[in-house]
Formats: sequence, structure tokens, C-alpha cells
Amino acid sequence: MKNIYYILILLVVLSAPLKAQTGGDEKTTFSLSEALDYALNSNYTVKNSVLQKGISESRIGQTRGSLLPQINGNVDMIHNFTVQSTILQYGSGLFAANPPTDPAGKPIALQLGLKNQFTPSVTAQQSLFDMAAFAALKGARVSREISDKNIKQSQIDVIANVTKAYYAVLVSEMQLKSAQKNLQRVDSSYRETVGRFETGIARKLEVTRIEVSLNNQKEQLQQATSAVDLNRSLLRYQMNASNDNPLILTDSLNEGLLTDAAQVLKDKQKATYTDRIEYSINQSQYAFNKLDTRTTNAGHYPRLLLIAAEGYTPAATQVSDLFSQQQRWHPYNYIGLRLQVPIFSGFSLNYRVQEKKINEQITMNNKFALEKAIDLQVSQALINLNNSMRSFDIQKRNFALADENLRVSRAEYEQGIATNLEVTVAEASLIETQYAYFNALYGVLVSKIDYDKAMGKIK
Repeated sequence: MKNIYYILILLVVLSAPLKAQTGGDEKTTFSLSEALDYALNSNYTVKNSVLQKGISESRIGQTRGSLLPQINGNVDMIHNFTVQSTILQYGSGLFAANPPTDPAGKPIALQLGLKNQFTPSVTAQQSLFDMAAFAALKGARVSREISDKNIKQSQIDVIANVTKAYYAVLVSEMQLKSAQKNLQRVDSSYRETVGRFETGIARKLEVTRIEVSLNNQKEQLQQATSAVDLNRSLLRYQMNASNDNPLILTDSLNEGLLTDAAQVLKDKQKATYTDRIEYSINQSQYAFNKLDTRTTNAGHYPRLLLIAAEGYTPAATQVSDLFSQQQRWHPYNYIGLRLQVPIFSGFSLNYRVQEKKINEQITMNNKFALEKAIDLQVSQALINLNNSMRSFDIQKRNFALADENLRVSRAEYEQGIATNLEVTVAEASLIETQYAYFNALYGVLVSKIDYDKAMGKIK
């Protein structure tokens, strides 16, 4: 039993450095800028956008490859149960001078082939003129632009989400620190009140009242602790960090971050559509649809191909003779031009062109709808930012008033002017205004992020 115990201790000791080495490579302290860089390199949405670009690059290669020589090897092995006959007639062709016994026009069947045929060959063709392929190549290049812009859009979304989550952690940490200080203050008041009660100065009602406040503050501290854990988990998710990463944040919140928000409300700029990545994607999509229509419509144009082939056509009654008798192998080869002219495709090509043109119209309608949506988003962002700033100013003033009210109430209580109830009410009011202040501060920061995103200022 002791040996098993020692073995377990040894395994634990040996595994500890391994665990430290496994998790030691991951960064744990982050400024906002570092958190954004980490997220942009780790977020799965961004990674998938990059992979989508790889698909676009593959399509470009496919289109480019269609313009290169196409070379194929073919091998046919055919066994004829009945050799196909060629029908001729007396009095024409090979039998123009027909014997007197055979009347002119009498048919005659000739088997010119053998039962076994083996035809290896190599064929090649090179496109010299193909409007559809040329237009498709241009469309593939525009598709690459769309992929790049989709990557940028996913990065913008990540930046906005990570910034909000980062600020949420900072605000919840400030709320936690305030809750801890409030608990210390209320606990001190509770102990003081209990002491006064024991000496006969305070009433039992005062002790009960402050105990209720103490219990409420303990609950608020627990809620603040849970909020920090929850917001940090959300930040881990947005950054794609490991679940055991403590995410120690090095930046801090201050009212200096609100300077830009005040300037925004002062300027009230209108939206510039081209600053939005969604609008840029729509423009590229419209250009792609135009080229897609040209590519489909190019199916009406002729194609000019350079063609070439080389092969052999051995034949024999016995299969073994195909490979044992060299004199049966006679080569053939040729080179030439092939002009393919579309004549009639059952109107299917016309319907495909019609479909592409409808897609162009849909994209244009999406553009007009996007313009209205951008105007609405900017308008809403300004309204929300204005409301958030006004709420913050009010809560900031309330915070200062509640703090001063508590200070005065405590001083008057110590002088015997104010009652214990007034102090308790002042403490509750301060705690309430503290939470309202922090929520208002976070509201301004989030509204500013939404405004920057609506204006296309997040790059």
C-alpha cells in the first residue's frame, strides 16, 4: 500500500512541470490592444474568413487553369462480337466496274475491321479565344476582393465585441472593489452599532436595521463577484482564450475615455456610406454579378481551340496478336484548329443570363436598403450615445451628492444630531448610486463603440 502511495506522489510531482509547460505559453496579461491582437489571431470567425479566401484563391486557379493546355491520355480496348460491316454497292465506288452477273445497285457488305481493337492515344487542346473563360477570370479576381473584405468585416466584429467585453470586465471589477469597500463600511457601522447597543446607547431596532443592510451588501458582493467571473468568461470566449486563462487586464477605466463621446455629440457627423465595410462588400458584389452576367452571356460567342492528337490503332482477331506483332502498330497524329459555334441550346443559356441580370437588380436593391440601414444605425447610435452621456452626467452628480450626504450624516450622527436611520439610508443611497454610475459609464462606452461601428470608424 505504501508503494502505491509513493508512486502516486511521484506521478503528481512529475506531472506538475508538464502542466506548467502546457499552459505556460499562453499569455495571461492583456491591455486592450493586446487583447484585440490576440483575438484577431485566434478567433474562429476570422480564421474561417481566411479559409474562405483560400477557397476564392482556388477558384481563381481553377479559372486560370482552364486557359492552359488540356492534355489527356486515352486507352480503348474493344472486342467486337460481330464486326461492323460497311455497306457498298455494285456500280459505284470501289465496285464501279461491276461484273455482268451482278446488276448495278446490288449491295455488298464488307467487314473492314477485326474483332479486337486497341487504341492508345494522347489528345491536347489549347484555348485561343474563349470569352467566357476571360470574363470568368476577371470575376474570380473580384471574388478575391470580396474575400478580403469579408475578412475585414469579421475583424471589425471581433474588435467591437472584444472591446465591449474588455470594458465589461473592467466595470465589473470596479463594481467588485466598491462592493468590498461598501461591505467594510457597513460592517464597521454594524459593529459600532452593536457596541452602542451593548452599552445601552442604541436600540435593538437600529441593530436590526444595520444588520439587514449588512446582509444585503454581502449579497451584492457575491453578485459582483459572479459578474466579474461571467464577464471574464465572455471575454475569454470572444478572444478564444483557454478556459483556465485568468485574463489579467492591465488597462483601466477613466472619464478621459468619454472625451471622444462628447466631441461626437458636438459634431454630429453624417454617415459616409463608403466608410462601411458592408457597403464596400456590396459594391464588389455588384461588380462580381456584372462580370458573372458577362461570363454567362459569353456562352453565345464562338470558341477557338488549338487541337492535337497522337496515337496507335492496332487490331487483331486474337488479342495476343495485338502485343506480339509489332507490324500491327501504326501511328497517327494531327494538329489543327477547332471552331465551336453555339447555334441552339434550347433557350437554357438565355434563361441563365436572365437569372444573372436579376441577381444584379437584387444586389442594387440591397445597396439602397443598406444605405437606409446605415442612416438608421447612425441615428440610433447618436440617440443612444446622447442618452448614455446624459445618464452618466446625472449618475455622476448623484454619486457625488450621495457620498457627501453620507459624510454629513455620519458627522451629524456622531454629534447626536442625525439618527442611525439617516445614516443607514445614506449608505444605501450611496451603494445604489455607485452601481448606477458604473452602469452609466459602461453604457457610454458601449454606445461609443456602436457609433464608431455604425460610422465605419473601426478599422
